Amino acid sequence: MRKFLSSAGLCIVLFVFVSCATTKGIQTGAAKYGTIKYNQKKFDAAFEKKNYSTCIAMLHDKNKDGKDIRDNLDEAMLCYMLNDYESSSEIFELTDSLMQEAFTKSISKTMGATLFNDNIAEYPGNVYEYLFVNSFNALNYIHMGDLENALVELNKAAVKENEYLSKYGDFALADAVSSDEKSEMEKSAGKLGLNLSEYKADSPKKPTMADLYRDSAFLRYLSLVLYSAAGNRSSVEVDAKVLATLGSNINVSEDVNIPAGKGRLDVLALSGLIGRRHEAKFETPQVLPFYVPIDGAKPILFKLKFVWPEYSGQDPQITDIEIELKDVGKKSAVVIEDFDEALAKDVRLKANRAFNRSMIRSISKKTAGLASAQATLISARKIADEAKGSIAGVAAEATYVAAWHTAEYAVDQLDKTEFADLRQGFYLPRSVSAAGFTVDPGTYSGKVTFYKDKTKVGEQSFSNVTVSANRPTLVVTSCFK
Repeated sequence: MRKFLSSAGLCIVLFVFVSCATTKGIQTGAAKYGTIKYNQKKFDAAFEKKNYSTCIAMLHDKNKDGKDIRDNLDEAMLCYMLNDYESSSEIFELTDSLMQEAFTKSISKTMGATLFNDNIAEYPGNVYEYLFVNSFNALNYIHMGDLENALVELNKAAVKENEYLSKYGDFALADAVSSDEKSEMEKSAGKLGLNLSEYKADSPKKPTMADLYRDSAFLRYLSLVLYSAAGNRSSVEVDAKVLATLGSNINVSEDVNIPAGKGRLDVLALSGLIGRRHEAKFETPQVLPFYVPIDGAKPILFKLKFVWPEYSGQDPQITDIEIELKDVGKKSAVVIEDFDEALAKDVRLKANRAFNRSMIRSISKKTAGLASAQATLISARKIADEAKGSIAGVAAEATYVAAWHTAEYAVDQLDKTEFADLRQGFYLPRSVSAAGFTVDPGTYSGKVTFYKDKTKVGEQSFSNVTVSANRPTLVVTSCFK
């Protein structure tokens, strides 16, 4: 698919390839996908076959009111993979609004802690997703020839950084447990005879400033190219400086200062799929006894379970991207932003807090459950003792024994609902890469080849790309594997 776009002298050419192959005949409008009953196995099978329209229809069924941020992220990306930029943009716009509302609540004084509570009902999105919705929606608008709204998306992200991300950082690095929560947890631990220091030794490391996701290199690169084409030098220079501080190795010097009489052809490549976090858990290595104050009674045995999110990396499906410009030369694409790294940061930022809050929940639930069990057993024991030697006493003794077994089972089941928060968008690209060529004005052709190690896994060609003097031209490709 190709679009030649022009606004205020801006020239962008886009070639988008879906899973290393183009998709034809896609209509616009999200309603066309209909609704199919959601089934995880069938969803995964449809995705493997690149039947993204079926996946979208299932997400419509799962997310009927369109207010689930996580499902919206996936649906918007699946629409993008189908070259359905209008539907993708509509969903990203809604998701952006939902995210801002959720984040505003999460970083407020009264609800700041809920951002990291594993069991919250509302998912505000991860911070890298918070900026990603604007980056990708800018691409959607570029595809649709609406450069004005593409720049609006970039400006929205800048506002988010100023108003939300700095506040988010304060909450993210704050103590995981308040002083009141610490006091309550210590009281509960004392009732159970627990030494909390034993368990804290197994907790994930506390996050540092290095774990904060403060900016998106992808967003900055896209902003730099668009503003360079529009002649906004002040914005371009700011973007270039920020890119350098974010550690990206992409050379944008000739996008900032295109040599006189020359043009610039930049090729953007979206590749792979972001990794997925998994649950880590700690369980007490031995069964712990809770002694009931009843003569001769066996203790109620219990264990503790604490959970938190973890990310161990993934085997990349695309390791190298080669960009060839016919009659000019070849370049290896340089990674602008690795969203797996953003994911790993996000997990490191949340893991210690999740562990501590899970510990609070586990100990609190066990304390309350054991206290309730103790009261029940004492009452049952008293009734059995009072009726001892009678026919009723036999039944009362049986009731006491059954109550003891029921109590131990009920206490054991309390941690069955303790799960780490693993929610995230699954279909973001793993990485965004690019390479640029400084060329004479003219028409160019070329190809982008995706490799896993030295084996080719995808290839796209582009042709008749017009490069004008003193302006950048952007070619966008993708291979989602």
